Amino acid sequence: MQNTLAFAKRLATGNSSILQAAAAIRPAPLLRPNQPQRYQQMRGYPVPIVHENASLETEQDVPSRIKRLVWPSTYTHISMVREATHAARTGKNDTGRETAQSESKRAVGSRLDEMFRQEMGGSERPREADLLAFLDGYYAIGDTDGCIAVLFRMRECGVTPTRPQYAMVLKLAARAHDPSKIYLVGEEMGLAGLEDTNENYDTYYNALVECLANNRSVELAYSVYLEMRERGMVPKQCPVHYVVARLAEIGELDLALQVVDESARDSTTLMWFTHMTLLSHASFYMHYGAYKAAFKQLHSVFGMQITKGNYDAGLSIASMAGDYRLATTILGTLGRLGFPVREREYEALFDSLLVRGSWETAFKVLGNMRKTGYGRTPRTLRTLTRALAKDHKGDKDRQRVIGQVYDILVETSAAMPEVLDTTTLNALVAASALTQDYRAVTEQLETWFTKHSVRRNIDTYTGVLDAFIQGEDNKAAAVRVLAMMLDVDGIGPTKEIYELMIHLSLRSFNYEDAFVYLESMRAQKLAPGWRTYAAIVKRCAHVRDPRAAVALDEMRRLGYAVTPSLETLSSSGGYGGKAADADADADADADGGRLFRFDPPEKSKNKDEDMDKLDSLLMKDILGADAFKT
Repeated sequence: MQNTLAFAKRLATGNSSILQAAAAIRPAPLLRPNQPQRYQQMRGYPVPIVHENASLETEQDVPSRIKRLVWPSTYTHISMVREATHAARTGKNDTGRETAQSESKRAVGSRLDEMFRQEMGGSERPREADLLAFLDGYYAIGDTDGCIAVLFRMRECGVTPTRPQYAMVLKLAARAHDPSKIYLVGEEMGLAGLEDTNENYDTYYNALVECLANNRSVELAYSVYLEMRERGMVPKQCPVHYVVARLAEIGELDLALQVVDESARDSTTLMWFTHMTLLSHASFYMHYGAYKAAFKQLHSVFGMQITKGNYDAGLSIASMAGDYRLATTILGTLGRLGFPVREREYEALFDSLLVRGSWETAFKVLGNMRKTGYGRTPRTLRTLTRALAKDHKGDKDRQRVIGQVYDILVETSAAMPEVLDTTTLNALVAASALTQDYRAVTEQLETWFTKHSVRRNIDTYTGVLDAFIQGEDNKAAAVRVLAMMLDVDGIGPTKEIYELMIHLSLRSFNYEDAFVYLESMRAQKLAPGWRTYAAIVKRCAHVRDPRAAVALDEMRRLGYAVTPSLETLSSSGGYGGKAADADADADADADGGRLFRFDPPEKSKNKDEDMDKLDSLLMKDILGADAFKT
């Protein structure tokens, strides 16, 4: 303890021997070669920036002065970095550092320009070493114009730049995103007598493609890329990335995928972000080929994860393309990453199997989904209907395929009873109705449901009638299906059923039945939609029926938008004129503002009795009075 106090006392008195001993104990800083000696004498943090004016005065040769100007001493460099870092830290961003760098480059650039004018303005011919030093200095500070000026001066002085020097300036011009500067360098290469070979102009074309792509000149960039291919050049990694990215941005994913494939054939290794860019835009545009190629590279080659949104887009793309392998891979990846696999993800796998035509596997997937409580809504089975009826409208052979799918469904239901229910049979019957084979549809409605003790519901008849709308001469078949719904199953018509029957009736020569269904809707206080009213207006105006104007008035009372086309069609559809309008208004007033003279049954306290009377009147009008004779 006494020795420690004595040592502190001697240190406080300023004993030089003790200070020297302490300095000797202190480790010397790690220095790089040619580092200033004043840094060794520095204690603590560096003090303010020391300008290089004094050092420039002592240097005589141009390369040394340029080196001093462009690459300052380590002491000055560290001071600038610390000041910029402090400014960035206080400003919570990189603004301070960027400002310090830009100001430093501008200051060095102005001084370098002044030096260049002084050296090049004399009567003596500049040395080649001086020109190369100026070229390196302008390149170091990122001054493309200065580099081009040095190239011009070199040609005037008879100094031919080498290919790497041209490449250095071209890369700098490409980073500046200014194609005009690249064109100037290319012109200078020609004036300097550089031979037009692929080896000499490889960097020029690569820099031009990169610059044009970054400048959003996609068409020009791709045309230059094609010119490179015609000349037998192999584009570098960076230009290919920008071409792929810009083509994908504008939706030209086929061309972008072609560029990627050509790079693979040329053994040009693309980085992960090129494939990620392609995959992101393929997800947006729902492009199967581009998504599959990019996903394969990211998943198998780079082993990278993508966002949940891109995984969901991939499932949608796989379901539309019928690629169940891609859907299975994505589902397995989501499970490993801890994402919950919900009904929507399982539906993508189910849809991809249906599009592919793997009916048995699809029904097994449906059975597993229903064991977990999924896949019981009509939405899940919509793809089954579309897959069975796609591009086979009116094809009798399609009925044979539907029968085969039905047999597969029955076989699968032996091990998985969950797959055979009303929703599944509804999808099959709706697909059969899209073929417009009305006799087969009626038979399937009667036999399939009865054989398996499955009850028909309102969705069964809605799907069949909706399919009948897409055909011709199908009103009689629709009436028979409607009679089955009312009489056999005792299911009351809904708003959608009424509207479907109205649309079917409007397509007939005698469309008065449409107003019968419309009045039935009014009796049940169901308001038709805008589409139904618009169809009535168009049909009435087509045959100069004054009830078109009454329909427009009802649309206004219900708050529906009356478009100018409907107004024009109603006013000039053939019955126009003030006299005809007056007659239509008189008819509407005499009938209480309704579209037709049809008195609904009197309301009673028993709602079932009202429905029976309404259905009786409705079916009498459709099938005739003889249909109800006992």
